[in-house]
Amino acid sequence: MDESDKEAIPSPEDGVTDLPAVPEADQGAAADGAAAMDAEDVEDAEPIPTEAASHPAGTEPQKAPAPGSSQPVEAAAPAGAGASTLEPSVTYRENVAKGNGFLEISVAPDGMSAKADLYPPKEGGLPLDIEQARDLCTRLGITEGIDWEGLGDAIMRCNLDRVAVRGFIIAHGSPAEDAVVEHAEVSERIRRQPASEGADKIRIDPRDRRALIVVRKGEPLAKIIPATRGREGKDIRGTYIPSHSRQVPTVTAGKNVALQEGNLVSLVDGLLAPLAEDGSGKLDVEEILLVKGDVGYHTGHIVFPGDVIIEGAIGDGFRVWSGASIHCKATMDAYDVNAKKDLICDQGIIGRRKAQVRVGGELRAKFIQNCHVAVRGDIHVQSAIVNSRVYTLGKVDLGDKGVFMGGEVFAVHGIKAFRLGNQAHQSTVIHAGTDFTVQQRLDQANEKLRLLALRTQRAKEEAGNAPNSQLDLLLARIAHAEADLRTLIAQLLTSLDADEGASVEVSNEVYPGTVIEICRVSIVVDELLSACRFRLDKTAGRIVMEKTGGKTAKSAKPGSAQGAGQAAKPGPAAPQKSGQPSQPPADHPSRGQA
Repeated sequence: MDESDKEAIPSPEDGVTDLPAVPEADQGAAADGAAAMDAEDVEDAEPIPTEAASHPAGTEPQKAPAPGSSQPVEAAAPAGAGASTLEPSVTYRENVAKGNGFLEISVAPDGMSAKADLYPPKEGGLPLDIEQARDLCTRLGITEGIDWEGLGDAIMRCNLDRVAVRGFIIAHGSPAEDAVVEHAEVSERIRRQPASEGADKIRIDPRDRRALIVVRKGEPLAKIIPATRGREGKDIRGTYIPSHSRQVPTVTAGKNVALQEGNLVSLVDGLLAPLAEDGSGKLDVEEILLVKGDVGYHTGHIVFPGDVIIEGAIGDGFRVWSGASIHCKATMDAYDVNAKKDLICDQGIIGRRKAQVRVGGELRAKFIQNCHVAVRGDIHVQSAIVNSRVYTLGKVDLGDKGVFMGGEVFAVHGIKAFRLGNQAHQSTVIHAGTDFTVQQRLDQANEKLRLLALRTQRAKEEAGNAPNSQLDLLLARIAHAEADLRTLIAQLLTSLDADEGASVEVSNEVYPGTVIEICRVSIVVDELLSACRFRLDKTAGRIVMEKTGGKTAKSAKPGSAQGAGQAAKPGPAAPQKSGQPSQPPADHPSRGQA
């Protein structure tokens, strides 16, 4: 077959394109060549992954000149006057004699890539030659990005293994690169939103999903990306693809944000204001978190380094932790509340389940009910403390109308109230002058001492039955641990009484069933009292009750003070002051912290 027998014609399996006319003799040869592909060839084909592309909107394929015409191909395709028009979804094949190896080339609609299907020769046919590919590429005007080395390897594999190689990417265009102006790109942590779907949603508590983005002082919020210049591209026929200027979402420095070393950095701990949906906007960091509604599943747990203001309620089971102060304008349904500074509740606090409230500064509320509250500063309550355990290193001030009934109060500097207890004689216990944090450690040491005593007893029983050196060594270690605990307990007892001048002052009634203890000396009220003040007489070692006018009304007789709890001292029947001190329960919320 000479050169005149070669022509680019459409494949029978694909659509027909407008190509130069082929002489009748050559048309017959082309038909014979097409018939050479039978079912056996298809079954032997070796597929290769291809790349998909789309035809650019508004573009039209270039028109080829008429056969024999001297009209040049359009300037956009510098492939020569003989280049054929590239039509989308059409496969082009070199016309060869029947039985010879051949290839087909299809061009992507956007003209950015072309793939080849290579077919081996039949018995006695001529092998596929790379010149056939070169000639067909020339006819189609494919000049850019041709992978000649890879094509040569594919042709050799096709001829030697006698298998069809399909989907080989024969040419790649070079896409244009847009110019991008300088912009600031937010960090990945800020871009990443809490996942709302996925397999992990079964294992994650939805209350842990926070919609608020809290940032720390010095944290980079965005990185400055320098401007980049654009670059023109080319398709596989050498047509230039222009570059454009592309705008990208960017952010700017706002409140409490500054540019430092190529990054936008937060200057304070706080809440990052929301950005637009495309990630653009101004980076503002607020030092105060304002929750205008309720704390619930739409907010998740509140964990914030600054002040927190809550205008609504707190849902059951939600934590509110603040590195500064908390101000709740509605009634606080407390579950787990922790304020490093002050806690202010305009209405009051109602505990949910095992509610725990910890405050590093002062607590102010209208009332407290069914709560465990631990406060380092003073507690100011206007109305009542009901069925609660309250611990403070300051004083409890219930004002001129506040009552305390049911529960237990530990106040280092005493308590002032309108009324203690109620007509039902509900158990109401007041501890004044005692540091409850020291009492906690004392309780823990006593419990360890009790457990060691049990171990010692069991070890001695085993040693009596079958003496051995290991039991002797164990007993020696236990004895050493007990000695250390007794030393610690003796040291703690010296600092347990923090304020011997603490007092309990009541402007109205004190009901029977109320227990008052000051510095481990206690008295049980067994009759209705009114307008009185309880203080410790250190000389006599007893509690003295005075009328608020200053006249002494009654004092505890040496045998009349009744214990409100167990003293924290090791060993049996340790001597102590008149009365026995009450110990804070092991489960109170301030253990180890306030």
